[in-house]
Amino acid sequence: MGGFILKSTNENQHLWEQRIEERDKSGMSIAKWCEKNCINKGQYHYWNKRISKNSNNITENTFVEITPILSNIEMATQNPNSSSDFQIFFKSIQVTVPSNFKPASLTGLMKVLQEL
Repeated sequence: MGGFILKSTNENQHLWEQRIEERDKSGMSIAKWCEKNCINKGQYHYWNKRISKNSNNITENTFVEITPILSNIEMATQNPNSSSDFQIFFKSIQVTVPSNFKPASLTGLMKVLQEL
């Protein structure tokens, strides 16, 4: 029997995602990184393009409306004409944060967004 193992496309894609991320973090040029790691430059470009295409198909601009849950006290003191709300643009997501936000809630939201 043959001595090679065929990997599934998903396994190959995962492997190449890791390689591309490693090359990005290294700061090296593609040519130097491929040479150092004995990787065919043509394969690198093929997978980089394929992975970029897949992530472009998945990543679309997404707007998420976040409605804060206010207690009765907060609702009574909230100024409906407040213009000090601000927006956060993270990756392809836009979040409007009300002026009376709780920093701990915003920290939790940012952690969730980073995992996307």
